[in-house]
Amino acid sequence: MTPDLMRSLDQTFGPAVCFLLTLYEKIRRLFKPRHTGPVTQARRILFVKPAEMGSTVLTYSTLLRARELWPDCELYFFVFAENCSAVGLLGLVPADRVFKLRTDSLTHFMLDAFRELKKIRAMKFDVAVDMEFYSRGAAVLTYLANARASSGFERYTMEGLYKGSLLTHPVQYNCHIHTAASFASLVETLSEPREQIPHLKKKPLSREELKLPRITPAEQEKDEVRRQITTQNPGVRPDSRLVILNVNASDIMPLRKWPLENYIALARRLLKFPNTFIVLTGVGAEANLGSVVERELGADHCVNLIGKTTIHSLLVLYTLSSLMVTNDSGPSHFAGLTEMPSLTLFGPETPEIYGPLGNHKVSITAG
Repeated sequence: MTPDLMRSLDQTFGPAVCFLLTLYEKIRRLFKPRHTGPVTQARRILFVKPAEMGSTVLTYSTLLRARELWPDCELYFFVFAENCSAVGLLGLVPADRVFKLRTDSLTHFMLDAFRELKKIRAMKFDVAVDMEFYSRGAAVLTYLANARASSGFERYTMEGLYKGSLLTHPVQYNCHIHTAASFASLVETLSEPREQIPHLKKKPLSREELKLPRITPAEQEKDEVRRQITTQNPGVRPDSRLVILNVNASDIMPLRKWPLENYIALARRLLKFPNTFIVLTGVGAEANLGSVVERELGADHCVNLIGKTTIHSLLVLYTLSSLMVTNDSGPSHFAGLTEMPSLTLFGPETPEIYGPLGNHKVSITAG
């Protein structure tokens, strides 16, 4: 399924499904009241975060906070199949605790949703957390997980996405704090008293309190990536300066893209520094963009790795590189797991909410 099709299904059928589930839940509450007080014990916690690999990295502080509140809890994720590798980067959720949804076809998606929800309901989760901002589908999956308590973002009386009233601990979305702090509030609210409306009344985590995992690749892993680089361009030497350009952004938000001609102009200026090479990264579907850049700059000056890296080898590449310039997309957040300096170019979004975390990370925005 394409992103456009998924959005269309969410917008067309999502409101009706959320309304019907809300009606069912209100009737059910007449006979079996929901748990709306503080969660004092939680053995299993399910995080529903299907999309966006980059923002998955920003859930790290949330998982740490869950471990602080419930030290013996087991953490699980419910994600699109292509997002599993991003969950693995967190280092806190084993692969056998990740429930997957294939998105290559609507049939596979529906079959996986039925099968995985059956497993989840049988496990009787204590908490389910909907970590999506703009998806009614995630709200439905969270509700159908049938956890004892649930949290997620709620519009209350403000503008925003209608998701029904399916949560025991709804949190009013705060558009003035970083996304990673918003995620952490979804766990924090589960410890609040019953009388707190709207949630959350506690002070959110500051930028300095937000954490990321740290990736330290072995020397053998670095050597493998070095060999891959020299295979693509034998002119690269051990002392060469590598500058990564991530010239695309997610198809979900084309407005995030900096014009390709600007990247080419920037690359020409960078190549005036001696022994400098431009490294192109991205997914296979972006190969045509890489070909344009490579043709304009000359293959001798480029290392084209578009579609040729895994997430892990990409992170290893970051530890070997001097700089990355990227659109506002997943790689800017992946870079936060390393010490590589990066420049993230923001279009319609704001770095105050979506900016990359970590050391040596600079966001550029017109405000």
